Amino acid sequence: TDAATTTLTRECGIETTDTYHTLALHIPPHPDEHNPTLNPHIIARRNLRRLQAQLATTTHTTPLHLLSTDGGTLLLPHTEELDTLDELIAALSLAARVPVTATVVTTETDAIPRAADQAHQLLDMVTRLDLEPGLYRFDDLALEYQLTRPGPGLDFLRALLAPLDQHPELLETLRTHIAHNLNRQKTARLLHVHTNTVDYRLKRIGSLTGFDPTHAAGLWYLRSALVARSYAGDRNESRAR
Repeated sequence: TDAATTTLTRECGIETTDTYHTLALHIPPHPDEHNPTLNPHIIARRNLRRLQAQLATTTHTTPLHLLSTDGGTLLLPHTEELDTLDELIAALSLAARVPVTATVVTTETDAIPRAADQAHQLLDMVTRLDLEPGLYRFDDLALEYQLTRPGPGLDFLRALLAPLDQHPELLETLRTHIAHNLNRQKTARLLHVHTNTVDYRLKRIGSLTGFDPTHAAGLWYLRSALVARSYAGDRNESRAR
């Protein structure tokens, strides 16, 4: 709504300009927040203050933002080049001492509320798919975004992974393997298994689903199915209501 834009402007004391990059940010918990001898709220607030200080230093301005300890919305003038936004997110991650994830949509001022909604939808998608931290543009996620739109294609893709329901280790392997750019060694390390086990599980996935994750066409369908399935719970809950 327009109220969101007004709130951002009022809280920061700055009038909006013609065009902005609208970013949605996710700030994961700092490891120290799990230390029982420390106050997690104090740690989280300190991280946020470091991030905000870095934000002002990197952008050389007072940016419009609504940020809490776990993320929020950030507006930057379109004069900030898209390429430099990657450097900004890297700098914020370094300052906060946690890997920050962000999505960005560029829009005119009167469309900021819609752009913020879309940016947060994209961020939710990145989080659900367990993608690596960093900055994601709409162009990076256009296919995934479209795959979540209702229709028979979405229903087909959601059902594609049903044969793996009785094999959670296979589903976890597929998700981890895809989320980390098909790196067998990294997948094995994250799952605490041998690379031969990863190979065996990928072969088993192909046998059960009919789509081979080691071939381009099969991988495309399986990744699309993961995207579709990540939103299955939301739709089922909405139907129940």
